[in-house]
Amino acid sequence: MKLSLNIFQKVLITLLVVTLVPLFALWYLGNSSAEQELTAKISENLVATTDTVATGVNGWDDTNMRAMRQAARLDDIISMNTARQTPILMATAASYEWVYLIHTLNVEGMDVARSDGNPMLNYGDRGYFKAIMSGKDEGRLVAIGKTSGKPSLNIGVPIRNENRTIVGVFTMAMDLGVVSRTVTDIRIGETGHAILLDGDKKVIAHGDATKIKSALQDFSKHPALQVQGITDEPKVYMDGDVKMVGFVRTLPQGWTVLVEQQYDEAYSAMSKMRSEARLLIIVVIILVGALAFVLGKQLTRPINHLTDIAERLSKGQLDVTIPQTSRGDEIGSLARAVERLGVSIQMAMDRLRKK
Repeated sequence: MKLSLNIFQKVLITLLVVTLVPLFALWYLGNSSAEQELTAKISENLVATTDTVATGVNGWDDTNMRAMRQAARLDDIISMNTARQTPILMATAASYEWVYLIHTLNVEGMDVARSDGNPMLNYGDRGYFKAIMSGKDEGRLVAIGKTSGKPSLNIGVPIRNENRTIVGVFTMAMDLGVVSRTVTDIRIGETGHAILLDGDKKVIAHGDATKIKSALQDFSKHPALQVQGITDEPKVYMDGDVKMVGFVRTLPQGWTVLVEQQYDEAYSAMSKMRSEARLLIIVVIILVGALAFVLGKQLTRPINHLTDIAERLSKGQLDVTIPQTSRGDEIGSLARAVERLGVSIQMAMDRLRKK
């Protein structure tokens, strides 16, 4: 079946095509460019925030490690003598507000000296002790402290004699409050936060307290940690039914920093721009439709009138008036042609009557 369109429909389609095609092209190009720019800004913000957290955590950790290594090289510490070690341990602990215990362990893991004066305990089952005794330069463990009963960071470094033989372990146990505040104080909008995980992917600190169900909660299955390439650049992923954008960085000590934000909030500016663009397109369609209606009527009214006149002429009704003959456009030309046609028909009929 052949599609037949009247003048009004053709005018409407033409105006819509002429108007909307360039508009859609400009919107597509502008939207694509704006989305790229916004994505770059979001990525920069996430990476910069991650760097801020990493710098704070690494600086805090470096301070602890330097203090421990310096103390472990002191002759009184190397002596593994309780009376000589205790004053140094107490003085060192007093210098760091977040440290609640400094102690030395012999090669069996038993306390030799403690900064808190509490009874000697055996720490031979602790991972940091085992790491040092296996030959590593440092051992660390985030665990529930035997002394504090709270999540704490335990770091150990070897105590070596002049022959470089390990004679013990210098250990520092510290409250994670200071490093936690470095993480929990981070905010990106209303939904953005940072998370700090230990080497076993257990939570040291989380910017959203509602997501923590227990101390040292296991986050090894967190969706962000399963995304390929998220340590190279921010990626989008689903956390349950919530769309997120996040960035992950692994720290030198084996810890992990994750900074994430809800996608809808991060891209709210893009959503607003798209809504405004859709509204603009709807308005344009309405305006073009109204304009097409007006123009179509202006075009079709005289043409329909001329069509009616031509129909009447064909039936011999020659007493017609054609007002459009004074127009200077194509419709005026058509009206004058119809007028001449009427005159020709009148003359032909007059000749027939005379015969």
